[in-house]
Amino acid sequence: RAALSIIMSVEVFLSADIGGTNTRLRLYEVLASEEFVSLQLDSVESLPGKLIFDKKYSNDDYASLLEVIQLFLKESKTTAKPTTACLAVAGPVANNQAKLTNRSSWAIDGQELGKELGMERIRVINDFVAMGYGLLTLNEEKECVVLQSAPKQRDAPIACIGAGTGLGECFITPNGTGGYECYGSEGGHAEFAPRNDLEIRMLQYLSHKFATKHRISIERLVSGNGLANIYEFLSTEERPQDITPAVHSQFLAAPMSDKGRIVAVNADNCPLCAHTMRIFTAAYGAEAGVAGLKWLPYGGLYLTGGLTPKNIEYITGTKPGTENLFLGALLDKGRVSPNLLNIPIYAVMVENLGERGAQYTALKLLQDVHHRLLKAKKAAAAAAQVAQNSANTANACTTNSNQCEKVNVCGSNQNTMWAFVAAVAAISLGGYAYANRNK
Repeated sequence: RAALSIIMSVEVFLSADIGGTNTRLRLYEVLASEEFVSLQLDSVESLPGKLIFDKKYSNDDYASLLEVIQLFLKESKTTAKPTTACLAVAGPVANNQAKLTNRSSWAIDGQELGKELGMERIRVINDFVAMGYGLLTLNEEKECVVLQSAPKQRDAPIACIGAGTGLGECFITPNGTGGYECYGSEGGHAEFAPRNDLEIRMLQYLSHKFATKHRISIERLVSGNGLANIYEFLSTEERPQDITPAVHSQFLAAPMSDKGRIVAVNADNCPLCAHTMRIFTAAYGAEAGVAGLKWLPYGGLYLTGGLTPKNIEYITGTKPGTENLFLGALLDKGRVSPNLLNIPIYAVMVENLGERGAQYTALKLLQDVHHRLLKAKKAAAAAAQVAQNSANTANACTTNSNQCEKVNVCGSNQNTMWAFVAAVAAISLGGYAYANRNK
């Protein structure tokens, strides 16, 4: 592809959601015009890009991610190579590289994949960072429930905490150019801080269960598995007399990945499950308050993850017996509690933020590629215009007049020099744009 000829073209880009078990790939196309290059993606109603192919693959069937992507592109039957891609990975990311915890053979390197696949830019990000970027695509009126209303501060951080299979946390800051950068964290693995005698006993129980002498992470409570841990504590140590036999049998027979769901769906007919949900809700609220204190996100604090929309009645306090349970724990921060009253807080009711965040990031990469090429194209055009003007000036000189002979010689030499400089500049700018297309 010629370096300076791709403005106003239809471009293809790719996004991926890479988990330990499955990989979901999506292929989009978009018109890469000057208007697209200057578009503020966090201020549009919907992200640009038409989905042209979408497929999920089982990781067990492939030796590497490269193999999966190559098959996906072949099956998509598209003739154009993707220009950019964002790979959202369920695992730690550093230097645009990631390694799945339970799939050590899948070493993911964005730069190397770009070379193998012939793509201009590939960015590897953590899956919860993708969710953070997804926040920038929200229609808050339609896709959020307001838990606490407060004016947003445009130049302030945004924070995100989301309970699902685990507990994710990230924060977003303005980048100084009108956009945002998202940063991951391992906040879900910070210590659980008990707030009453029952929670102290639960901490002791879980410390014994997980063979940890001094600490238990908050994720051991605020997650799908956390629901199972809380119920197990209540049913074995605290209130075994309140067991509902049919529900308890289901719980014991289920795999760990499904135990939390059994607790949640039986909360209306099982007192022990209902008590579990109340403990979970308060712990979730308390940790959301901690996130508020850490980052003071006056740009917004967002609750995401699958457990948020599924348990919204507990979070809003509309479920009987849960009034002010979540927000009460969130705001219960002693003498610094007033600082949290100015934070706008939202519960996100959609579960595709990670997908949207990966699409957003791939689009930003595509904008960056075209911004640099458009800038180089304009600079080259300006240099060419200088060369043309110099040539026109030289041609305009009248060489028939003896009076102008000296001027013509000097002017001709000078114009030749400027034409040479302009030509070198045009060639250099074009070469620079082409040489740096993968950076």
